[in-house]
Amino acid sequence: MLLTYRYKLKPTRAQYAALDRLLEAQRQLYNAALQERIEAWQKAGRSISKIDQNKSLTEIRSFDESYASMPVALSRWSLARLDDAMAGFFSRVKRGQSPGFPRFKPRSRWSSFGFVEWSGIRLNSDRLLFKPIAGRLRLNLHRPIPEGSPIKSCTFTRRGRHWWITMAVDVAAAEAHSASESAVGIDVGIEHLATLSDGGHVENIRPRSRREKELRRAQRALARCKRASKRRRKVRERLAAAQRRIQQARTSRLHQVSAGLAARYAFIAVEDLKLRNMTRSARGTADEPGTNVRQKAGLNRALLDAAPARLIQMLTYKAERAGGMVVRVDPRRTSLECSSCGTIVEKTLSERRHICGCGADLHRDHNAAINILNRALQAHGRAKPPGDGNVGHQPERRLRTAVAKAA
Repeated sequence: MLLTYRYKLKPTRAQYAALDRLLEAQRQLYNAALQERIEAWQKAGRSISKIDQNKSLTEIRSFDESYASMPVALSRWSLARLDDAMAGFFSRVKRGQSPGFPRFKPRSRWSSFGFVEWSGIRLNSDRLLFKPIAGRLRLNLHRPIPEGSPIKSCTFTRRGRHWWITMAVDVAAAEAHSASESAVGIDVGIEHLATLSDGGHVENIRPRSRREKELRRAQRALARCKRASKRRRKVRERLAAAQRRIQQARTSRLHQVSAGLAARYAFIAVEDLKLRNMTRSARGTADEPGTNVRQKAGLNRALLDAAPARLIQMLTYKAERAGGMVVRVDPRRTSLECSSCGTIVEKTLSERRHICGCGADLHRDHNAAINILNRALQAHGRAKPPGDGNVGHQPERRLRTAVAKAA
């Protein structure tokens, strides 16, 4: 299975300048290739493919020293990126969507370059040997790559004033989970990031909400700056740094939680959520205006801040790597159906307790998590007896221990 490993680079001044030159060269190649496609269509009504441009690149390298000195794998990556952009354009045209033709990339919108399947890179401890860069690049190797795992692709990315490398590595998955009989249902949400069928829950740290004031100050300062001024550039960097800190805090939390859950449970049931549908605007149209628009906008921000879909994505590949499995179930009526007797108990979103005539009285998210687990078990022929929704109960303290160990 393919896993990505991302590390922060610590280049010297000379190496930093060399990385910038490679980035600029790939940007210029992308723009030149796009210009070639546009002119071929306008002048001759002819479309150019990625294969045609790769052949042209081989010819250009035979007489142009600037391209000959650059690894061909990097140039082919940039041409493939343009080809993907063109394919996306034509796909949107066919679907009747607003197409958005690929645009030329200014420096502010080109921040990465990379390659696929190339032997010109080698990792040795916390040093990276990359042929186009003189010397060995230092990196913060906070997470070692398993021995014998080949690097399939690499992407170098500049974020603000820092460089990062992302490597896709082919890692072998475990044959069997260490806790093969453990099963859990997970209801993701806003009040709690995850509520478990065994009664545990994971707190939502709300990283964006914690830095809301800092973001608003930076955004107001940016609005007051003159365009193309030095001050505007500095304020943009400050705003981007604040947004990166929010993203890093969210990603770190999601990694810790998903690693803890994947290590503890072999069978994990989650809702098959469509976050794009859940976060649609409620504004409506001029003829049919929406209702509760501000409340829905606040709910959308909270959902995007919690990132439940990303948690499920991380949980899926980490469970697979540990030898477990993640099963997605239909999310409809999981909060309304009683996990003890199956009766539908209607309730508004503000009602946080599930109280049924059969005597069941528990938090609505806990009730939903039990229903999610039962549906997944039924789909795999491992159904629990009716009314036995809390079988396999594990103390919440053990979950916190697992998450802490994963951190």
